[in-house]
Amino acid sequence: MEYVSLDEIIKAKGLRLVLVQGMPSPWGQAAKTMFEMKGVPYMVAPQIPGAPNDDLVAWSGQGSGPVVAWEGEAPINHWLDILFLAERIAPAPSLIPKDVSARALMIGLSHEICGELGIGWSRRLMLFRPAMEMDDPPDNMKIMAARYRYDFGEADKAAERTADIVRAFAKQLASQKAKGSDYLVGQSVTALDVYWVAFMNLLKPYGDNIVPIPPDFRPGFEGIGPVIEAALDDTLIQHRDAIFSAHFRSPMEY
Repeated sequence: MEYVSLDEIIKAKGLRLVLVQGMPSPWGQAAKTMFEMKGVPYMVAPQIPGAPNDDLVAWSGQGSGPVVAWEGEAPINHWLDILFLAERIAPAPSLIPKDVSARALMIGLSHEICGELGIGWSRRLMLFRPAMEMDDPPDNMKIMAARYRYDFGEADKAAERTADIVRAFAKQLASQKAKGSDYLVGQSVTALDVYWVAFMNLLKPYGDNIVPIPPDFRPGFEGIGPVIEAALDDTLIQHRDAIFSAHFRSPMEY
């Protein structure tokens, strides 16, 4: 990934992204891939995980990645706002179903992956927990724990909550297969399929030849525990593989 400075991003026109550097953050990977599927060129600046990122906060109002800016519009960072921006910039190929019921289902299921208390949120709690149980957690972990409202009570529930969501996706995919569809909603690829692939990095990541992960962090990414492991149906992994092969860069860049 070729990064430019945040100052260049702020001054530039067109589409600009701020992505987590050195880590396959699923929110950023999904956003980047959707713009690539639509053929929209972009510039990228780095967000440094565990750092204050004060300049990013001053510009966008928050210190996390991804942040997306289009032309002179205000920067955005919420996954759904990014999706609708992508659809507005490049309506084709559409990643949102036209049918109202299918669209509502897709957005609801996407929240279970990307949104608060979803897969990404819950797995992040699990990743933070070992450090947060230390008598004096590292400063970078304190920063991230505060940024993402780390809570020990919610961390206790994270594995079972994730497993519940994974089981729901296995059921949804089976229903779609019975209808002759290879996608999680409808009869063509949607943002939901993209989110599933990106967030599988937090459930069953590929090896470093496809998704390189810093060695110190790979055990955390892979260590999902028996509760989630039991829920992760092979068909969900196969679906990840099919969508990745068709739509994602390999190896994944970040």
